Amino acid sequence: MLEEKKISILRSILVGISALLPLVFLVIVNEDIMSVDFPILVGLFIQAYIGFASFMLVLSYEPKEKNKVTLGYAIFWASLGVCYLSGKSLLLPIALEITSFSTILIYSGTDFGKKQIESLGSLLLASGISALFLSAWIMLPDGDAIGTLLLLIGLLIKSGFSGFHIWLPKVNEGGPSHALGAFAGVLEVFPLLLFYRYVLPNQLDPIVYQILFPLAALGIFFGGITSFFHKDPKISLAYSSIESLNFLWLCLIITGMFQFSGDTDLMNLSNSFRILFFLSLFHHSFSKTFQLFSIGMVSRLVQFDSSDSLKGIGRLLGISPILLGAGTFSYAVLPGTLGFISEATYFYLNVRILDLPIGRSVFLLPSMIFIFFGIVLGGFTHLKLYLSMFLSLPSKKMNLISFDQDKKRWLYISLFSLAIFIFLFPILLPFFIQLPMLKPFADVALVNWFLNLSIVSAITISILFLIFIFERKKQNKLPDVKKQSWDCGGGYSGHELSIPSSVFSKPLKNSLGRYFINKQGDSKVDHYILLLVTSFFKLGTRFVSSTNQAKDEDISKYLAISSMFLIFIFALLILGDFRG
Repeated sequence: MLEEKKISILRSILVGISALLPLVFLVIVNEDIMSVDFPILVGLFIQAYIGFASFMLVLSYEPKEKNKVTLGYAIFWASLGVCYLSGKSLLLPIALEITSFSTILIYSGTDFGKKQIESLGSLLLASGISALFLSAWIMLPDGDAIGTLLLLIGLLIKSGFSGFHIWLPKVNEGGPSHALGAFAGVLEVFPLLLFYRYVLPNQLDPIVYQILFPLAALGIFFGGITSFFHKDPKISLAYSSIESLNFLWLCLIITGMFQFSGDTDLMNLSNSFRILFFLSLFHHSFSKTFQLFSIGMVSRLVQFDSSDSLKGIGRLLGISPILLGAGTFSYAVLPGTLGFISEATYFYLNVRILDLPIGRSVFLLPSMIFIFFGIVLGGFTHLKLYLSMFLSLPSKKMNLISFDQDKKRWLYISLFSLAIFIFLFPILLPFFIQLPMLKPFADVALVNWFLNLSIVSAITISILFLIFIFERKKQNKLPDVKKQSWDCGGGYSGHELSIPSSVFSKPLKNSLGRYFINKQGDSKVDHYILLLVTSFFKLGTRFVSSTNQAKDEDISKYLAISSMFLIFIFALLILGDFRG
């Protein structure tokens, strides 16, 4: 047992060094970390923090191949750090591919089946396509408009932007929880930080932002609704990630749309959404990672995919529901959490938008209803999962995979480290706003708003802490007091009265859910997107015979297709010479 603990410590040190070393290198070598390279600093800080927490989860419940998983994480964090540090060089797509392929080792502790293979395949496919666009950007000169556009497309694909998101739910369906938390908290926000560093400073054509803005709003709306109605908790969290990621894109789009405006009100709006981006980034990274660690981990302890079948499973772990609910409290916008400062600031900025003259705000106002609806349903997704999985009573027939005290200790460390940041950052918010990179973008009204949020958070956390201490003392004095169930009245403690998660979504299923979810519980929107993509790739088969033997009329079709493409290529060459 002692030998195993020593090996676990050595594994933790190896992974910790690989996650932390890129951050240390950046701080020592780069003098621009508080100016142009500030988003790189933020990304590497998040990587170092979540890298530690994710590996604690590996030590908690990964049953086998821990050495391979350790090696996989060491390569994953080191290569992702190179992605941040490489800048505009060929190291970026190469390191990104190494990062993606290292997940094969990370998945090695999981029994491979259809879902696991599809999960890996979806991740590798999205990374490969994104790397192609990044490579094209690298090959083109600095400041080239086409190169910037190719970079933007590659980042949209890799981050799961609206329409490019179809790979993300498949990844969540079959991946281990510690990997999914690392993907959601670090890998999926990496493209957003690259956009902030390399695309946002450029003055893009306004039409680009005008196209991306409604798509991001629809992504928030679609992600929130789909996550609320989906039955599988992991896939439900994937669509919740799509909602969060599109909200982050929305902040960047509004920032870029008005950052060069000559109008003072619009410039202040751009600066405010720039700061909101970082607040929401921390909220997504830490709160979503926490949710995938807690909900994803307990989902693995039984062989069920439906959230209704996991009713009450959290009670069998013997872990405080307050700790397990830290991520849910954040998404429920409770004061004192990351979600509170993120969502409250967004609502505050919308009030400022309403105060603008109608001519300046008319572009933003129609999308607000879609955005609010998606955010509310996305947040309620976490609430319904928590109430059902961690507070309801479990069935007596439910059997868990072995989960001893040593495994539970590593789980405590992992979840507690994330919970500390979720509750501590709101108190430190006024100091964060004073950083050199952010201070010029915060006007007096916004600084006062953040100060008020910090005070409310500090008061709320202090009151909750006092209540917790009081309850602990009460339990020590009266250890035999019978615990009450939150949803079972009359003193009955049977699991039959426990509330499944579908109770919250079923009333809206026929009126709203049926437009987004089919009878099997899968997304209709994703189904049609996949159908469109496969139809495009099968376009050539419509011009030739369905049999293997060529027919006479096929020759004319081949010649016609070849002629059209030849004319198209010549036209591009002539146009290029004419413009040159």
